[in-house]
Amino acid sequence: MRKVTYQIGRISEEEQLRFDFADGLSRTVYERIQLGFLPMKLPVIDEAPYRIFGTTREYRKWANENTPTWLGYHSKDDQ
Repeated sequence: MRKVTYQIGRISEEEQLRFDFADGLSRTVYERIQLGFLPMKLPVIDEAPYRIFGTTREYRKWANENTPTWLGYHSKDDQ
């Protein structure tokens, strides 16, 4: 990622893979970690700073009733 490489025309898939690997290896571990996380606002989950449940059953009931299924917080038993 530190040096710029220019190529005129299309490059082959193998050349693209080599370029991508070299680009990835030029990054520091910190940069790789930063690029590995995607910030994403989660509906319902991020709306309150914290939630406290007395039991796991209460949490599962809340999650099944309030979160969208694509977030993956639903219990498999209740679907």
